[in-house]
Amino acid sequence: MTENTEKTQRVTLTEVADMTPEQREVYGKFQSNLTRALLLTKGSAAPHLALGGSFTVGLLSLLDREVIVLRVAKLRDSEFERLLHYPLAVKAGLTDAEIEAIEEGRFDGMPASRAALVRYVDDCILHHKAGHDAFWGLREHYSQNEVAEVTHLAGHSAMTAMFLASLDIPLDQDIASWGRLTEVK
Repeated sequence: MTENTEKTQRVTLTEVADMTPEQREVYGKFQSNLTRALLLTKGSAAPHLALGGSFTVGLLSLLDREVIVLRVAKLRDSEFERLLHYPLAVKAGLTDAEIEAIEEGRFDGMPASRAALVRYVDDCILHHKAGHDAFWGLREHYSQNEVAEVTHLAGHSAMTAMFLASLDIPLDQDIASWGRLTEVK
């Protein structure tokens, strides 16, 4: 079987005008093509977004969260996630040079805790499990609860990247607002 080389739309995103009141409520809290695509599923849009929102009030700092998501976005070639998270990374205090080092996995000059974080994410994403050295290297800087959250966030980001890429979801024209994401239940 040969793959069709023409660029065809894989899915038709849910139009706002066609949404049920429940779907509009979910979409209203995170107006993004990601949400429109998640609404193609029967019941996972709100839980997926709620899980993402839960990390914003979790154990990790904004800076650590953005390091994780940007590294996963790079490893999974997710321009969508990079577009959404780059402004948050800058807001967290990362410079363009630091973001580039994170995305390229250049550890020289990184604080030791950040290098351990990026190495851990690399293992999780590339090998589907953190190795001994990556795990204990991260534990030198983070509690076991924080490591659990790092792992969960990396997995959530990878799942989101896979969902977006597999369905070929187009980038949003505008950056979605994160303001109401934690309201999704």
